[in-house]
Amino acid sequence: MKIKICLFIGILIVSLLTACQFGGQGSDRAVLSSTHTLAPPPETPIPTQTLIPSPTIPPTATPIVILDPGPIKLEVETGDGVWLDGLYYPADQNPAPVIVLMHWARGDQSEWEQVAQWLQGRGLLEPVPDYNKSWKSSNWYPDRTQNQSLGVVTFTFRDCEENCKSFLPVEWLKDIEAVLLATTNLQGVDPDQILTAGASIGADGAVYGCSWLNRSGSGSCLGSFLLSPASLLTIAFEKSADDLLKQEPALPVYCLIGLRDDASVETCLDYPGLTLVDYGYIDNHGLELLQPDVGENPLNLLQEFINAALGSE
Repeated sequence: MKIKICLFIGILIVSLLTACQFGGQGSDRAVLSSTHTLAPPPETPIPTQTLIPSPTIPPTATPIVILDPGPIKLEVETGDGVWLDGLYYPADQNPAPVIVLMHWARGDQSEWEQVAQWLQGRGLLEPVPDYNKSWKSSNWYPDRTQNQSLGVVTFTFRDCEENCKSFLPVEWLKDIEAVLLATTNLQGVDPDQILTAGASIGADGAVYGCSWLNRSGSGSCLGSFLLSPASLLTIAFEKSADDLLKQEPALPVYCLIGLRDDASVETCLDYPGLTLVDYGYIDNHGLELLQPDVGENPLNLLQEFINAALGSE
């Protein structure tokens, strides 16, 4: 009996030891399972954005327009609503300086036609003699010696078709202002290189207009070429001329006179600063000074003035 009990106890002890062994192995498996490190999932690549620059398109250069040489008709409205006729002779470069020619009371803008064509220098002038109107006898004109291209503008003062029917000095000042302002806006014109020239009433108008344009801020006038000025337009010649001569440097003002033309002699003789050309004891006035054999060629003097005003001597 004792032997059976001992055997039973032995078997029981062996069973318990076996159970403890198996229980320990299960615990180890649990620990291993809880401490196992899983490999992270593969990272999703960050997309990269490739910036492709837009093609650079070079700016298109504005084409330089050279107008045909033929005169272009102008219609200019004055500040008081009067319409004036004019002509624009374009230069062969753009932009270019321009000279505005003002006629005398005995005619209209056609008085300047041959001179305008000659100054423009683009082949319009035909050297046809006209002995009754020597400034239109273009066969005596000198060679053109200007150092650069030049545009030309002419116009007719109000009430002056063919010749002036009325004396309208105050209104003519308005005409001059309107034409000069319109000139600065013409295609192909450099508004900072305006010149003026004129005969008789046009001479007074030219120096007044040059002074006025510089004060207006709309453009720059660089000088005036005058045939027989005489303070005929209610504005004293001295006031306008001094405006040009007091510039630094002084702007050129040329005054051509005959010594028997008393009003012009009084206006220009002994006037400091301006360039005086007297043709001696002749009574020629205004455009009558544009003729051959009066002394120094007046058209050569005109070219000298242009080169001096434009700084291209």
